[in-house]
Amino acid sequence: MRCSPQLSHRDFVAVLSRCSTRAHLEQLHAHAFVSGRAAAQTTTFHLLRFAVLRLSCIPYARRLFDATPNPNVFLYSAMLSAYVSSAAATPSSHAHARGALELFLRMLRCGRPAPNQFVYPLALRAACAVGVRFVRSVHSHACKSGFCEYDVIRTSLLDGYSRYGMMADARKLFDGLTERNVVSWTALVSGYARAGKVGDAIVLFERIPERDVAAWNAIISGCTQNGLFVEAVGILGRMVAKGFRPNATTVSCVLSACGHLGMLKIGKLIHCYAWRTCVGFGSSVLNGLIDMYGKCGNLKGARWIFDEVSDRSLTTWNSLINCLALHGCSERAIAVFNEMRDEGTEPDVVTFVGLLNACTHGGFVDEGLRYFELMQHEHGIEPEIEHYGCIIDLLGRAGRFEDALNVISNMRIKSDEVIWGSLLNACRIHRQLELADLAIRKLLELDPNNVNYVVMLANVYSEGGLWEEVRKIRKSMKGDNIGKKLPGCSWIEVDRKTHRFYSGDDAHPESEDIYDTLDDLAASMEL
Repeated sequence: MRCSPQLSHRDFVAVLSRCSTRAHLEQLHAHAFVSGRAAAQTTTFHLLRFAVLRLSCIPYARRLFDATPNPNVFLYSAMLSAYVSSAAATPSSHAHARGALELFLRMLRCGRPAPNQFVYPLALRAACAVGVRFVRSVHSHACKSGFCEYDVIRTSLLDGYSRYGMMADARKLFDGLTERNVVSWTALVSGYARAGKVGDAIVLFERIPERDVAAWNAIISGCTQNGLFVEAVGILGRMVAKGFRPNATTVSCVLSACGHLGMLKIGKLIHCYAWRTCVGFGSSVLNGLIDMYGKCGNLKGARWIFDEVSDRSLTTWNSLINCLALHGCSERAIAVFNEMRDEGTEPDVVTFVGLLNACTHGGFVDEGLRYFELMQHEHGIEPEIEHYGCIIDLLGRAGRFEDALNVISNMRIKSDEVIWGSLLNACRIHRQLELADLAIRKLLELDPNNVNYVVMLANVYSEGGLWEEVRKIRKSMKGDNIGKKLPGCSWIEVDRKTHRFYSGDDAHPESEDIYDTLDDLAASMEL
C-alpha cells in the first residue's frame, strides 16, 4: 500500500477504510507519523476505531491512545467503547471491563477532559460487568457532577441496578425518567425477569407503548429463564403475528424452550427459519440447535449439527456431551470428551458435569472417580455442588454408601438439597432405610416446610413397617405450617400444540376420553 505524503484527511480516511489487516494499519500509521499527521487527534481517533472495529485489537488501540498527549473526550469515549464492547463479547472475563473503569478513573484524576453524558453510560456498562459496588460509585460521581438528570444516564443506571436484582432502585429511576423509551422499558422488563418476578415483567411488557425486537426478546428470554416454556413459545407466535422478525437471540431462547418441552416439530420449524434467514450461523443458535435436538431425543440431528460446525467452541462440545449423557449414551459422551481434548479444547466446570452424569447413567464408577480427580488435579477446577451431586449419585447407585458419606464429610462446600437428594434416591433404590431417614432429615433441616420431604419420610417409615411414626407424621401434616404438595406435571406435543397434564387433574377438555383409554389399556395389560 503506497500513500502520498500530500494525502488529504479525506483521502487518508478513504485509504484506511480499504485496509483489511494489521499490517495495512501499521503501514498507514507509520505514514501518518512520518507526515506529521499522527499528532492530530482526529487521525488517532480513526486509527483507534479501525483497530477495534475491524481488527478487534484492543492492545494496539490502547497503545495509540497512550501515545496521544492530552487525549480529548472523543478519544476517551472511543477507547471506553472499545473496552465495553470487548467485555460484552467475552462476558466470562472482566479484564476489559476493569480496563474501562481504570481508564475512567484516570480521566477523573486528570480533570481534563471531564466526563460528559456519553462517557458515563460507557463507564456504567463496564461497572455492571464488575460489580454493583462500582455501579453505585459511578452513580454517585454522576450525581455530584450534575449528570444524573440526563435520561440516557438514568437508563444506564436502571439497567445496572436491575442486573443485580435491585428492582426498588431500578423502578425509582424508571419512574423518574422524563421520557421513557423502549430501551428503558426493556431494561426494567429484563430486570424483573432476572429477579424471578416474571409476572411483573409480563405486566410491564404489556404496557410498553411501542415494542422492538429487543423488547420481545427480553420477555421471551425471561419466560425461558423462569421455566415458563409454553408461554415463551406463545409469545414468539405473537411476535411473528405482529410483524417482527426474530433474530439470533430470539431463536436461541425459543430453541431452549422447545428443548425443555420436547417440541421437536416446532424446533425444526425454527431451525428452518434460522437457515432461511441466515441467523443460524452464530454460535448461540448452533449450540441451541444441538441442545434442542438432543433434549428432544433426536441425537442424530444433534450430531449432524455438531459435525457441521467448523469452529467449535467449548459450549458446542458441552452441548453434545450433555445431550448424550442425558439419554444414557455414556460411552459416546466419553468418546466426545476425549475427542475434544485431542483437539486441544480445555474443559470447564460444565464439561465435567456432563461427563460425570454420563458415568452415573452408565454405571462407570471407577471412570467417574478418575474424571473427578482429573478435573481437580490436571485441570485445576474446584468441584462445585453439581459435581459433588454427580459423585454421590454415582457411588449411591453402586451401593457404595460408606464412600458416599466420606465424600460428603470431606466436601469443601456446604452440602445442600442436591447432595442429600442424590443420596436419598440411592437409598430408596437399595432400601437403605436408616440412611434414607438421615438424608430426609437433612433435607427437612434445609427446607422445613417442604411437604414433599415430609411425604418421603412417611413413605420410608411405612416401607420399614414403622406405622406409629407414619401416623405421627401424617398428623403433623394436617397443621397449617406445611404447604400443599405440588402435583406432578407432564406434557405432550400433538399437531404442534402442547397439552399439559397434572397429577389428578381433570381440567383437560378431553380428560374423560383420556381416562377411559387409560382404563382400557390397564385392563388389557392385566389380561
